[in-house]
Amino acid sequence: MKTTDYSRREFLAKSSLGGLGLLTAANTSGCRRDFERSSMTVGQRAKIDTLGGMTLEQLRDQYRAELFDNFIPNMDRYAIDHEYGGVMCSMDIRTGELENMNKTAWYVGRGLWVYSYMYNNLEKNARFLEIAARSKDLLLKIQPADGSFWTESFTREGVPLSGPGDIYGSLFVAEGLSEYAEASGEKQYRIMAKKIIFDCVRRYDQPDYSYSIGSYLKNSPAIQGPRILGHWMILLSLSTQMLMHEPDEDLENLAARCVDAILNHHVNKEYGLTNEVLNHDFSLPDNAYAQHSITGHGLETLAFVMFEAGRRRDGKLFRSAEKVFRKIVDVCTDHVYGGYFHTLQQVDNNIWSTEKSLWCQQEVINGTLFMIEHTGDEWAIGHFERTNPYIFDKYYNPAHKFWHFGGDRKMAYRNVTLMEHYHHARQFIRGLLTFERLIERGGRISGLFA
Repeated sequence: MKTTDYSRREFLAKSSLGGLGLLTAANTSGCRRDFERSSMTVGQRAKIDTLGGMTLEQLRDQYRAELFDNFIPNMDRYAIDHEYGGVMCSMDIRTGELENMNKTAWYVGRGLWVYSYMYNNLEKNARFLEIAARSKDLLLKIQPADGSFWTESFTREGVPLSGPGDIYGSLFVAEGLSEYAEASGEKQYRIMAKKIIFDCVRRYDQPDYSYSIGSYLKNSPAIQGPRILGHWMILLSLSTQMLMHEPDEDLENLAARCVDAILNHHVNKEYGLTNEVLNHDFSLPDNAYAQHSITGHGLETLAFVMFEAGRRRDGKLFRSAEKVFRKIVDVCTDHVYGGYFHTLQQVDNNIWSTEKSLWCQQEVINGTLFMIEHTGDEWAIGHFERTNPYIFDKYYNPAHKFWHFGGDRKMAYRNVTLMEHYHHARQFIRGLLTFERLIERGGRISGLFA
């Protein structure tokens, strides 16, 4: 495969979707003065100088180095298919040696988003756009003609190896196409993305819709037409992102519907955590799902609700989401070995799946950094300060090409067979842009929700 030298260091410290910055130093001066005149809420800082013993400049440089000295060049060298397009994720992450060259709609769609997102938010690097365009072309080659979900897996060249996948594959394709439309200026791909999203919503709303959460709950009972937290999570994320680019009444309504489903139905009224699976009418199932919570999805989803609150500049919505986000993060914290658990199998008996996944830790960072930038929240600072060094200690090895995706509770036995690029890129890009904006404001928080 071809390689490219990514030595350029040009960053756009701007209000952008990439970091959900929403406010820059230039357009927040009045808001900042109002915030600083008001009395600070107990447990909040008006100014951030250091986090976990690192200055904002040191954190910026740490995140910049991970992206430009590690992730981007190694993606280019080992994972990107420069001939046929897309990304190949089945590899030994220690060496970059591919186990096979097969691809999935999930990962190619996510890769399309990653490179479009980097182009839109890091630098206008033609190489990023070229890689994104090849991914787009590969996905369109296997676009289903019958309205079914995107093919789950296919060969390097784009020959299907399976039938239709699940709803997430199609939604990740839509996410990639939407971000690519913004990068390339080719608005037909935004239109296509929107159609895919609403085709998925119509399918999801059918009473005979079928979906299994698989390994998250062993022997999971079948539910006719289930309501799935993770579906609302991705639908909300896509709506927020697309609305940040331009207004759209249909997407506004979808975002509002997602927020309502999450806060008013999936948050369990008795114990305050999220239920992943509900009945079609949003009632709580009379089976194991009633005591089951994928806490990783829960905290990620509530972070997305906070991001949507930021887009709307809705302090009430932010506080509602923040309350649940805090509860989930605190409950799934591993106080013994560090990190966060992603699945609570049985709430009342406190039975956990104890393996760890990097994506769960990274979504804690995304949510807490958003709170830190906009509110200076001490609780969020504490969780960021425990999580950022933890992921570098447990999931990163400078001798390896990519980070470990997960492992056991102690991270003594670590996954080495999957390269994960989506959550990883999102955390480091958003984090980098957050630190850039804080530095630009002299460490002052934005006061967005003041």
